[in-house]
Amino acid sequence: MKKRIKIICALLFAAWIGGEVAAQAQPYPSKPIRIIVPFGPGGTTDIIARSMAKKLTEQLGVSVQVENKNGGSSIVGTQFVSKAPPDGYTLLMAGSPHAINPSLRKEMPYDAVNGFEPVSLIGTVPMVLVTHPSLPVKTFQDFVAYGKKNPDALRCGIVPGSGNHMATESLKFAAEVPLMPVPYQSDAPMVVDLLGGHTNCVVLISTQGISYIREGRLNALAATSEERLAILPNIPTLQELGLKGFLAGSWNGLFAPAGTPKEATELIAKEIQLALKDPKIIEQYDQIGITIIGTDPQGQAKFLANDIARWRDVIKNAKIPQQ
Repeated sequence: MKKRIKIICALLFAAWIGGEVAAQAQPYPSKPIRIIVPFGPGGTTDIIARSMAKKLTEQLGVSVQVENKNGGSSIVGTQFVSKAPPDGYTLLMAGSPHAINPSLRKEMPYDAVNGFEPVSLIGTVPMVLVTHPSLPVKTFQDFVAYGKKNPDALRCGIVPGSGNHMATESLKFAAEVPLMPVPYQSDAPMVVDLLGGHTNCVVLISTQGISYIREGRLNALAATSEERLAILPNIPTLQELGLKGFLAGSWNGLFAPAGTPKEATELIAKEIQLALKDPKIIEQYDQIGITIIGTDPQGQAKFLANDIARWRDVIKNAKIPQQ
């Protein structure tokens, strides 16, 4: 009897080991993948995540789903991914705050560099200084003059810790113009209040403002890019207007938890590069002002290191207090 029990136990153990080995031997990916967006729905990061999720689902043959985990200037969702199993099935669609937070925050619950594996920088998005039509200015020069003459008049919406926040503070410092920051939890209510005239200026990601600019509901005064935007060719850059070296913008890229196998991150990077060649994606991104990049993991890592250093200097030079 005891011998029979031992045999049964041995067979069960062998079956369990065999199952584990078989599971481990399954090619990646073999089950649904989650892309965590650390912002609310409807923004640029969400748009990019959902367009990539759709393409990856088609290309990989497994479901790729998007989950929004907003809060703390992307910290809530990013921390969630940092603690996820490093198996390639939970990815982070990060944005500019991933590079800003390390210098802006006194304490961080994760390491923005060492806590993640880079996958791919998908694209960059420039910003545009926009104003409500009620503000009596037509040019950037008018804007600066009006602000200096009326120190409490320019009420600019910001999302603390975001690229919009850093760009606004940088503009305030570089142009020496008084700006009263009005904080919001996310981009959507900030834009709603601007459209309603509750604030009168925002340094806005171009993807979020282009339709309102075309409709005449917002006035575009200047772009934060190095060159004029193809979607707004008549709008000068801040560099053209005398703010030499002024650059600000947003970006989006995929990361995985630290320890995720290279096979997984490199596969996803290659699939992202393939997706970004789709004519429909190119057209969609072009219409809203997204510049397609599509790097490999090494390119994403290099970009992040440079962006962290850049925002560290901005925060220091503009004397932006840590939060």
